[in-house]
Amino acid sequence: AAAALTFGYLTALNFLRRVYLKAGQNVMIVGASGSVGTATVQLAVHFGANVTGVSSAANLELVRQQGAGRALDYNSAEYANDR
Repeated sequence: AAAALTFGYLTALNFLRRVYLKAGQNVMIVGASGSVGTATVQLAVHFGANVTGVSSAANLELVRQQGAGRALDYNSAEYANDR
């Protein structure tokens, strides 16, 4: 179980390093309420990015609690227009 805890964070860190995320950049994380998604939101916020998290309506509060500045329902018109 302990090894599984690191999966989301190591995967997220790997992807954020590949895109050279810097403070002040905007990033949209689709699937922000899953294992890798929540880790990516937290790490991107830690690195100083402006984070928009996309998830189902039921998980929007979780995405906000992880630190995302904006949380969008993937079924909303706002998300469709933001992509």
